[in-house]
Amino acid sequence: MIRRILGLVAAAALLGASFGAQAQGKWPEKPIRVIVPFGPGGSSDLLARMVQQANQEQKLVDQPITVINQGGHFSVGATQVKNADPDGHTFLLLHIALLSGEILDPARKLSYRDFEPVALTGGFCVYPVVMENSKFKSLDDLMKEAQANPNSIIFGVNIGAINHMAGVMLEQTRPGAKFRFVQIGGGAENYAALKGGQTQVAVLSDSEYQNFKGGGVRALGYTGPKRADAEPGIATVREQGYDFDFCVNSYWFAPKGTPKAATEGMADLLQKAMQSQTMRDGMKKLSLSTEFMRGDEFRKNLDDTFKAIEPVAKAARPQ
Repeated sequence: MIRRILGLVAAAALLGASFGAQAQGKWPEKPIRVIVPFGPGGSSDLLARMVQQANQEQKLVDQPITVINQGGHFSVGATQVKNADPDGHTFLLLHIALLSGEILDPARKLSYRDFEPVALTGGFCVYPVVMENSKFKSLDDLMKEAQANPNSIIFGVNIGAINHMAGVMLEQTRPGAKFRFVQIGGGAENYAALKGGQTQVAVLSDSEYQNFKGGGVRALGYTGPKRADAEPGIATVREQGYDFDFCVNSYWFAPKGTPKAATEGMADLLQKAMQSQTMRDGMKKLSLSTEFMRGDEFRKNLDDTFKAIEPVAKAARPQ
């Protein structure tokens, strides 16, 4: 009798272990949600949708990816993910804004350390832009005015995000130059504000510039180390005598406490997607790099980038 009971216990344990192994390996069990904390049409949004397309075409996992845009300040969408159930099916796609925002607006209590890092999937550089009919015909025109009349030029940004950091770095290239930064949002919102005359200058990523240049936007330069393949006629800011480059990477995060099987599974999905022709063609078209990192390498990159952006973010804080 005892032998029979022991046999049943062993069988149950074996069955439980088998069931547990299956459960561990079943990710994803439902559709994957990717929160993009910006409106549609920007680099982050287009990147997420390329991953979505690669997954559909190649069936990288047996569940679909749903991209959810959350416009306005990036902290709104990031906080949604921070507070989400860490069940392994909700992810955040963001960039350096999460790092600079920690310094610029500590009251929001939002840090990259509040999330589980998943992967880095390449990056992009930006264009300072004005409307076609702007009085600023060149980057020099803009910077001379910012120096001669500090805080007179209305510069639309998403406070703490890349367009804000790029603007701060730009004004630091000329002693005494100051822009009047106002909260607008991401690329689509900034284009609308420029077109409506609420702002005079903004910063757009390559994909945003391609989307909106037909609407009368004119680039004053490009912040990459070399000219963008998509716009070889636009000189870099460095070529124009301004000593800085500004390019940022795209970061994928999960809520703190998300099971490792899910974060590793998502990193696997992203790594496979980055190798697909869909992603390679799309990223080349948008002048996005195809760099990929995960694990300890990605964590170190986050820490190193935070140290580099910290002084810039401190300089951007209202005095």
